[in-house]
Amino acid sequence: MTVIVLCGCSDSHTATSSTAIAPKSGLHLVAAPPILLRKCRATARAVGYAVPCPTFIPAGLAIGSSMTPTGCLDVIGPGGRPACGAAGRPWHGWVVGTSDVGAQHLAITASPRLLQNYAKLVNGPAWYPRARVRSLGSVEVNGKRLHAIYVPPATNDGSMFMHHVVLVWSVNGHTYGFGFHNTRGIRRTLLLDKQLAAHFKLVGP
Repeated sequence: MTVIVLCGCSDSHTATSSTAIAPKSGLHLVAAPPILLRKCRATARAVGYAVPCPTFIPAGLAIGSSMTPTGCLDVIGPGGRPACGAAGRPWHGWVVGTSDVGAQHLAITASPRLLQNYAKLVNGPAWYPRARVRSLGSVEVNGKRLHAIYVPPATNDGSMFMHHVVLVWSVNGHTYGFGFHNTRGIRRTLLLDKQLAAHFKLVGP
């Protein structure tokens, strides 16, 4: 197992200790339970490359206890699961994650290849030529430079990242992204992303 540090559901596990609170975002983070790291490792083995894994998660985010979920989507997992049917087959090799905490939605993805067009990242194989994202510039988190984008619903129809503020980076031939739904305004949502980015690492197979 290789760990690359990015910067310095009935039955479920929810962490309740080691809370970290950012003074500006107000997002309460707690240590991710071991089941989440196991899901990240299993996903990395399935896709064959390092996947983004949060070591801290928003308080109240429930992590399903099953390592073999029957559903199509999980907090993190390989794309193209059999439960997704024929529509999921083009997603083979991608990483897809979706989870909710209160009114917030967190989406995570990774591409099996390097992408320069970030609209292709947030839409995956469902990308279409008119898909567009809006650049918000770059941000620095623990010495790492990440690109910030906003995903307008009008030009990203069907994407799980619609109306999200997303942080994007590329390393070792893959492009990664995650972000929260923009429920608080772009500036405040970007602060949430930056706080969580400080606790992401790439977990290899």
